[in-house]
Order: sequence, then structure tokens, then C-alpha cells
Amino acid sequence: MDAGKIDMQVLSYTAMTQLIPAPEAISIAKAANNEMAERVRKYPDRFAAFATLPWADPKAAADELERTVKELNFKGVLLSGRPAADGTFLDNPKFEPVLEMANFLKVPIYMHPGFPARTVQEAYYAGLDPVVSARLSAFGWGWHAEVGIHILRMILAGVFVKYPNLQLIAGHWGEMVPFFLARLDEALSKEATHLPKTISETFINHVYVTPSGMFTLPHFQFILQVLGADRIIFSVDYPYIGNERARAFLENAPISASDKEKIAHGNVERLLKL
Repeated sequence: MDAGKIDMQVLSYTAMTQLIPAPEAISIAKAANNEMAERVRKYPDRFAAFATLPWADPKAAADELERTVKELNFKGVLLSGRPAADGTFLDNPKFEPVLEMANFLKVPIYMHPGFPARTVQEAYYAGLDPVVSARLSAFGWGWHAEVGIHILRMILAGVFVKYPNLQLIAGHWGEMVPFFLARLDEALSKEATHLPKTISETFINHVYVTPSGMFTLPHFQFILQVLGADRIIFSVDYPYIGNERARAFLENAPISASDKEKIAHGNVERLLKL
């Protein structure tokens, strides 16, 4: 962090706790969050944290989110992939307790990529060289498509109408969705969705995006034009990509000083109450 001139990092687990049966998941999530809290307490000026939740029991997950925010001062929750072993998404009514709690606490959900369902992997990504199939289904394409459709389902299901305080964070420049917003607005107009706002309006009002290691200038310039500087949060992808590279990208970004301040720290300070 010092080498990358980073003052604070928000720590998180990326383990897919939704694959663990409910009784065991509850104890594991609580222990993991307590361990994370101890690390943050040692360096409170350098670290903050997102919670990991026992998604197999949505009511217990909501309770754990409340505990970590109110007692441990966590700043939100990170979800890797779909929240259920059966492949359902957060728009499923069974996850309303978690969404309601996040909405009440006004803390965001970081939508981290996860592996596609086995049926999707077999239909879309099988039949190639094993290494190619694995990479294509994960960090080459599949991860990002999974998060993109997850967010779109939440928008189209009216989740943000029901929970107006709910905010998401999506890495990799919004996991494909921003690049199709104009197309989505045409194909799924308000007349078709019966929602009060367009997909673009909802995305811009409820989703923050980060680079997550995709330090490519054309992507950044497009996102800046479509979403605006107020919806971009600077992030790293440590330990997969060094912090120094992330810092260099930020420092060399061809934007105004005020926009750079928003992206570097202002937006996330406001969102996470840092």
C-alpha cells in the first residue's frame, strides 16, 4: 500500500460461502468476519472491511450483515457469484431479508464475479482446450457476464424500486452492462418493463463501477462519458495485480483535478462513510 501510495484499502473475502450448508455457513461467516475485524482494529486508519454472509440462510445473512455493520463497523458486503447453490440470483424473493437490511443500513453490496453454473459452463464454454475453456468461463468472459446479468435481473425485477437506498458496486468497469445501456434502453423500454425509470437511469443511480485491475484508458474514457465521475470508484486488484500499476493509471488519467479527487477517494468516502 505504501509503495502504491494508497492510504486505505477495503478488505474482503472472495470465498463462495453460499456453497456451504446453512448451519455451518453461519458459524464460518461469523468467525471469518470476527477475524477480519481483528485485522482492521490493528490498523483502523489503513483498513476497512466488507462482510461475508451465510447466504444459504437469508435471515441469518441479514442478521450477520446487521451485526458486522453495527458492532464491527463494516462498510458493506461482498458477494462472489450467485447467492445460492441452486443458481438463483438476488432478485429471488427469498433474499429479500438481506436486501431489506442493506437498504435499511444504507450499505452497498459489492457484486464480485463467481463461476457460472455448471449447465452454463457445459453449454457455453466446454469443448475447447481445457485451459482455454477454464479461462474463458472465468476471468476471460464468464465471470463478467454472470455479474452483468445478475445486475440486470435486479433492475428488471424492480429491486431498486422496492429498495431505493440500495447501492451496488461492480468491478471491471461495470461488468459489461454500461457498454450496452443504450441498447438495453431500446430493447427494454419503460413501456416493456413497466418500471418508472429506464435501465440506464437505474444503473447510474444505483451502481458504482470500479476498474478492478482493468487499467485500460479507452474503457475508462467510455465509462466516464456514460456514467460520469460521480459513479466511478478507484480500486486495485491486489494481489493479482500490483498496487503500483493501479496508482500509475490513476495519476496518468487525462481528467480534471476535481474528477480525479472524486474517483480517487471522494466517491468511496461518501458511499462507505469513511
